[in-house]
Amino acid sequence: MTTTDRQPGLRGPADEPALTPETTETTGTGTVTGAAGAAAPAPAEPTLPHQRRTLAQWLSDRWSDPGRRRVTIGWIALAASVAVYYVVAGIPWSTNSVLVYVMAGLVISSLGSGVKWKRLLLDWLPLIAVLFIYGLLRGYAAHTIWGPFYRPQDWFDTHVFGGLAPTVQLQRWLYTPGLHVWDYLVWTCYMSHFFVSFIVAGVLWKINHRKFRRFVPLFVGLTFIGYITYVLYPAMPPWMSSQFGHLPPTTRIIDQVWKHLHLGLGASLFAGGDKFDNNVAAMPSLHGAYPMLICLFFWKGSSVRKRVLLAAYPVCMAFSLVYTGEHFVIDILVGWLYAAATFYVGSKLLDRWEARRLRKSLAPGGADRPLESTIAR
Repeated sequence: MTTTDRQPGLRGPADEPALTPETTETTGTGTVTGAAGAAAPAPAEPTLPHQRRTLAQWLSDRWSDPGRRRVTIGWIALAASVAVYYVVAGIPWSTNSVLVYVMAGLVISSLGSGVKWKRLLLDWLPLIAVLFIYGLLRGYAAHTIWGPFYRPQDWFDTHVFGGLAPTVQLQRWLYTPGLHVWDYLVWTCYMSHFFVSFIVAGVLWKINHRKFRRFVPLFVGLTFIGYITYVLYPAMPPWMSSQFGHLPPTTRIIDQVWKHLHLGLGASLFAGGDKFDNNVAAMPSLHGAYPMLICLFFWKGSSVRKRVLLAAYPVCMAFSLVYTGEHFVIDILVGWLYAAATFYVGSKLLDRWEARRLRKSLAPGGADRPLESTIAR
């Protein structure tokens, strides 16, 4: 038989289905009858890519799975707790509140697969304790033994930028009583300082524990270097310098936005309440330093698009801080310098620490320890 010969009822791999004389074919939702006369149900209509499940179907799928059901209930409970907190005490912006909610989110997201309680407590409780102590110390640093200083910051911003401080110039260009869209945007950027770093830490803890163990020491180290500077060099922000007559009149725009939004803030911005606030903790700007640390930490290995976003965050934060009168330009530049020094020196120290643990794991008596766990610790 040649390659062009065909037997009735048979087909090759590339041929269309051949029908025997006894076979009938229908279209649509009909039936297909073979040679033996047996009827088979028509195949179900395929789900097209553009067809999406309804919200009810999505909830039904999650509810039918025990693990997903626990996660769903957990997120609902967390959202309810945030609503109750807001009604009772205002927005939970404090460091301690944000950390607690981040930890709660980590627990909830792990309910479906099991919560690693030991790792969670060992990793997060020390961080909460350290930052709580920092919150107290930061407030006590407001009781300065000298200062607060304003002349170096005033001189730098005024002379470097053509005789007028950038805060004064930007507010003359952009700010008028009544607020604008950009006032709310810079307020949003400013407020991101209070939770972005902790969300980053939470995501890293969930998906890349080794990077989490590197990010947290850098973050805490940068925070305490900033505190030491607050003690040794208490500095006025532009809005305060303006109140004392050292700068032309300016407005503290962040406060104006809070008042216009009518959101309950109370003492929630500070770990210990208003009594631990420190209005002369302006040098360096940790508002500017944290975004720079995040940028440097994730820069290596990131795509071009991600690098654009990483670079945009510290720049947008810097503009927000200067325009709203919260920091001089020199405060931000020093904050960036602190972040770069912390990242460089801290990374070197962490590399040495990891190499030492690796050598111990490979030494006699330590070879039975898993290499991955040794590096991740």
